[in-house]
Amino acid sequence: MAAPDIHPRRIVHVTEAPLGGVVTYLEELLALQIATMPATAIDLITPAVNRPALEHLQGPNFTLIDYPMRRGSKKDLAALGLRTIGHLRRTRPEILHIHSTFAGAAVRGLDPLIPRGCRTIYCPHGWAFSREGSGRGQKLVAQVERLLSRVTDRIVCISDYERRAALEIGIAPEKLVVIDNGVSPRPEAAARPPRADGKLLIAFAGRFDRQKGYDTFLEVMRRLGDRAHAQAIGSAIVSAEALPAPPPNVELLGWQPREKVFDLFARADLLLVPSRWEGFGLVAVEAMQAGLPVFASRVGGLQDVVADGRTGRLFTPDAVGEIVALIEGTTPEQLREYGRRGLERYRERYTADRMAREMAALYREVTSG
Repeated sequence: MAAPDIHPRRIVHVTEAPLGGVVTYLEELLALQIATMPATAIDLITPAVNRPALEHLQGPNFTLIDYPMRRGSKKDLAALGLRTIGHLRRTRPEILHIHSTFAGAAVRGLDPLIPRGCRTIYCPHGWAFSREGSGRGQKLVAQVERLLSRVTDRIVCISDYERRAALEIGIAPEKLVVIDNGVSPRPEAAARPPRADGKLLIAFAGRFDRQKGYDTFLEVMRRLGDRAHAQAIGSAIVSAEALPAPPPNVELLGWQPREKVFDLFARADLLLVPSRWEGFGLVAVEAMQAGLPVFASRVGGLQDVVADGRTGRLFTPDAVGEIVALIEGTTPEQLREYGRRGLERYRERYTADRMAREMAALYREVTSG
């Protein structure tokens, strides 16, 4: 008989990220940890803005601790670091699991205050030095990440792209482990019937900002005109004042719960992901789980997720003409085949169960030494 799994007594997760992909990741991972580790106390320290998206997570072993957080506030980040250290010293967990760049810096920067015996796991969810910015700023961020990696037991890379990027800046390979993101299965979508008007329904889901290529999405739809209609789920995190006006063939649905996102994916003909940088691109996996083809930028982890010409298409970032040509040059039969293969790829590589098992194995590894 196989020996039973031995789980940590307590795990503390902490993030500063508001809404978006990090919160979706935490929804998936924590739901399975709560269910499969009933004897483990699981705490989540997160900005108050995330509570509505996470309060459905329930269990006698789970505690959600929220705090006020102003985007970009150095004072609030410093307070997060001190708040987390205080919680660690009171509860003495075996695992501290930090999510996203700023929380990673705020908490790991106080490493001498972290209790002995607490192992630190860090997941950047997309390296900050891989994003757009000044060369000097990116070099500084890379130096900070390299320095802080020395006080980190393991760094979880959400794609092989992230691992390769870490190696390029000199992070020790033994610190790195790749655990691809995963999502839970939903009921299979019914076959998408042809539309009476013959127009494609294109889905967009994500923040309305530069990183996600929201401006590119709008320009693509403007050029497609009457040949396609789009529905966009999301909002601007910082301010909507500077957003470009959408063309008439784009319907903005605002920020919606995940079930509404999956409802859109069940109706749409393709998902457009014109991001300028992505550590992974979880929305692409959510679409593949729904049997929806993904047309995405050839950047970051999206290159690992989307199999070009098999589960969708990859294109050059910002290349509006190229994107329009790919959409117009793809037949309905090809879209259906991309969707079928995408669902197969999801089942093989991107389930939440697989992600949770690999994370549990990592916890056992770092606490067994």
